[in-house]
Amino acid sequence: MIAELGSVEEGEARFASEYLVDFSAAVPGSYYGSALREADAQGRIGRVPYDPALKVDTAWDLGIHDYTAIWFFQQVGREVRAIDYYETSGEGFDAIAREALKSKPYVYGTHHLPHDVMVREMGNAGRSRYETLQNLGVWPITVGVAMDREERINAARTMIPITWFDAEKCAVGLDRLRAYKKRWSRATRTYTGPLHDDASHGADAFGEFAANRLGPARPKERTHYRREPGPLSWMG
Repeated sequence: MIAELGSVEEGEARFASEYLVDFSAAVPGSYYGSALREADAQGRIGRVPYDPALKVDTAWDLGIHDYTAIWFFQQVGREVRAIDYYETSGEGFDAIAREALKSKPYVYGTHHLPHDVMVREMGNAGRSRYETLQNLGVWPITVGVAMDREERINAARTMIPITWFDAEKCAVGLDRLRAYKKRWSRATRTYTGPLHDDASHGADAFGEFAANRLGPARPKERTHYRREPGPLSWMG
């Protein structure tokens, strides 16, 4: 057993620089541990109040049998403010829209959702998740394109140094970012991509915003607008 553990540690050290994994982080293999420690040291994790003069953009990762995660951001120039975070499991979109969005005092801008929001669901009269959310008043929606997780991770790494986090309202989201890490395969002694666990959804939602917040940088990215809010809409 000791020899086996030693080989794993050697493998981790060998691949650390290649895969840009932070093995000095509190969570071994954390993608964002160092960047978040730096943010804390610089005073960028603390109280970040909601500014009523600015619209709030959201970024989602959609879960059906596991977590749905939503980050709430405001932007001032290059500065990004993470003012809130919401996470739930086993809830329908109607409950999520009301609990996560309507219950908050924010004036919303753009809702950034991943490409799988366009998937049509057999048990929902063939409607897509996008249509369901739009009918609940979640609009406008920007639909991101499918991307490699590494691309999303790199975008998040670039955004964290210009982001201020509300320590209280984003506490769970920050825990998710700190815990997001690579999966080590003892069988192949290689990394096989990000570990899918409870931290994945919050980290993916953060990366979704990081990759798409500056607008349609990719030609296939789609922003969907709706001329009139539906009967269930509660956002102006």
